[in-house]
Amino acid sequence: MAKLYPLFVASASFFLSYYVRLSWTILSVYMPFRPTVAQEGLAFALFFVGYVIVQIPSGFISDRFSGGIVISLSLIGLAASAVMSAMSPNVFWEYISSLIMGLTAGWVYPATINVMNHYYRDKRSVYVGYYSIAWPLAIVLSGLVLPDIAIRVGWQWGYYSSAIASIIVAILAFRLKTENTGYHMDLSLIRNRNVLLLSFGGLLFFISYWSLTLYAYKYFLYIGINSVVAGFVFSSMAISGLFSTSFSGYVISRIGTKNAVLVSLVAYGFIILAFSFIRNAALLIAISLVMGFFRFIITPGNSGLSIEIGENRAGSVSGIANMFWQSSGIIGPIVSSSLIIDLGFRNLWIALALIVFLSTFVYHGIGTSFHAAAHHGDVPQK
Repeated sequence: MAKLYPLFVASASFFLSYYVRLSWTILSVYMPFRPTVAQEGLAFALFFVGYVIVQIPSGFISDRFSGGIVISLSLIGLAASAVMSAMSPNVFWEYISSLIMGLTAGWVYPATINVMNHYYRDKRSVYVGYYSIAWPLAIVLSGLVLPDIAIRVGWQWGYYSSAIASIIVAILAFRLKTENTGYHMDLSLIRNRNVLLLSFGGLLFFISYWSLTLYAYKYFLYIGINSVVAGFVFSSMAISGLFSTSFSGYVISRIGTKNAVLVSLVAYGFIILAFSFIRNAALLIAISLVMGFFRFIITPGNSGLSIEIGENRAGSVSGIANMFWQSSGIIGPIVSSSLIIDLGFRNLWIALALIVFLSTFVYHGIGTSFHAAAHHGDVPQK
């Protein structure tokens, strides 16, 4: 049980940082001030503005100080921002709380990646797969739980419940340790070829990922599916991911991290295309289940690539890469809301699929590890 404690807390911490940001995609529908499509996109983008700002410092700090302390402080801030969102009287207040939420949530990912690298070196790919269950679980629970909470007790409790959970996990996370590598902040890491490819490839994938996540629930309502069923369809995009993330570790150990990501990206792109042509709820559930299977092999794959490339500087590499990845949350909602307004949902899904296909070419270029690249002069040694 003691061996699983770091895994549980790291995964729960990342789950909360992800779940709270997803809450807006569901709860905004039930807010009395009824934000428009453009306002929804802006609020979502502001979260990522805050998130991106802290990625590089969070990565370096996670390499230098205790991962448990970094996680705990981040979750306490996340809880405060969730309470602020629950108290929003208008969309402008929501803009501010969303920005603060991003500034506090952004410290969790690099710190938890370092925790995983510290405690589970021997079977890292398998345990990172288990850790990554947090991604699909956040989508599943947000789609199943948040509409029911909003209808029964009020949309504010979607945020209040997240705040309570964040405080509990913050207390549990405080005792987690990571190695102090002795590295100082070194922005020359950004020049490393593999770090750049991982960053840009992930940026393209996450533009599609966040755009789909933000507007899928609204799309299901738009085509006439009732709110409860729409929530289930939304959750279906991640239900199979509960299995594929844990299974991904075994797939990666057999065919390699990069190959697993490439195969999943191609499959994921074709499935997004299907959204352009299908409006039946049952069929949407079926293709969403398949989508989730591949979608959530990609996400632990990204974490694995960060560790493989960064080695003892995994926190720094994941922080840099995640800065680019989560910049997609700024770009995606703005571009996608414009596409919906001007061209409609069908053309949005086609555009997102093309972006995913482009990302496969970028990932294909990822080669040697950070350690090997450093010996070739791409980055300075410690």
